[in-house]
Amino acid sequence: MKCGSQYRESTIKRRLARRLAATRAGNYREYVAVIENNPQESKRLLKDLTIKISQFFRGRQVFELLSREILPDLFQSKEGRHDGNPRIWCAGCAFGEEAYSMAIILAEYMKKEGKCITGDNIAVFGSDIDDEALNRAGKGIFNNQAVAEVRKKILDAYFIHNGDNHYQVVDSIKEMVTFCNHDITSQTRRSPAAGIVANYDLILCRNLLIYFTDPLQQRAFLNLFNSLNPGGYLILGKSESIPPGLKDFFVLKYSHKKIYQKKILNQGKLSDHPTTRS
Repeated sequence: MKCGSQYRESTIKRRLARRLAATRAGNYREYVAVIENNPQESKRLLKDLTIKISQFFRGRQVFELLSREILPDLFQSKEGRHDGNPRIWCAGCAFGEEAYSMAIILAEYMKKEGKCITGDNIAVFGSDIDDEALNRAGKGIFNNQAVAEVRKKILDAYFIHNGDNHYQVVDSIKEMVTFCNHDITSQTRRSPAAGIVANYDLILCRNLLIYFTDPLQQRAFLNLFNSLNPGGYLILGKSESIPPGLKDFFVLKYSHKKIYQKKILNQGKLSDHPTTRS
C-alpha cells in the first residue's frame, strides 16, 4: 500500500494483528516471511487494511439532498454555461455501491426532467486502489445486504433479481459508471486517469480520509480541490472535515451532512496559493 507509513498507526496495528493471528505468525518478522512465501497473503492484507463497508444509498439523507438540492443546482449551472452534464467522482468506491447509487439518482432526476439518459452524456467515475474490488464493482452483482436500503420501486427499475439473494445492476446504469484504480494521495496524478481531465462537479469521498494522518489528508485534499470545478460540491463522511488550513476555500453548505461547495477563486489551483505550499 502506498504511503503506508502515513496511515493511522492504531488502524494498521489492529488490522495487522488480525493477519498475524490468521497466519499464525508470532511477530512482524515472521509475517514478512509469510508474505514473501505466499503472494496471496499480500492481497489479503490489502483487503484488511482497506476494509470496505458500504451499501446502496448509504446515508439516505445525503442522497435525498443530492436529488432535491444539489443536482438541480449543478444541472442549472452547467446548462447556463452550455457545459454538458455534471461529472461525478466517487473516491474509495469499494465494490461500487456508491457510484451506482449516484448513477441511479442521476437517471431518476433526468427522467423527471425529461432529459435523455445515456452512458455518453452522464459521467460517474468510481476509484479505488484495490483491483479485485474494482473487478467486482464492474460486474455490478450484489447481495441482499447491499440493497437492503433500496426502495422497492428503485429495486424493480434498476436491478435484476438473479436468484440466490443476488441482484445485478441493469446495463443502462452500468454504462453510466467507469471504475478505475487510483490513489487519492498520488503526487503525480490528482484524479482518476479514466476521467481524462480533472474537472468534476461533484466528488464523494466519505469515510476514507479518517484513516489518514494529517500530512496524507492534506495531500488528498489538495488533489480533491484541484479536481473540483469552481462551485462544485465535495461530500465527506460524518466524522471528516476540511483541514483548518483549507477551510477558506470551501463553503459549508449542509453542516449536518458534511457537504461543502468550492469557492470560486481567481488564483486557480490550490497548490499555487502561498498558504498551501509545503
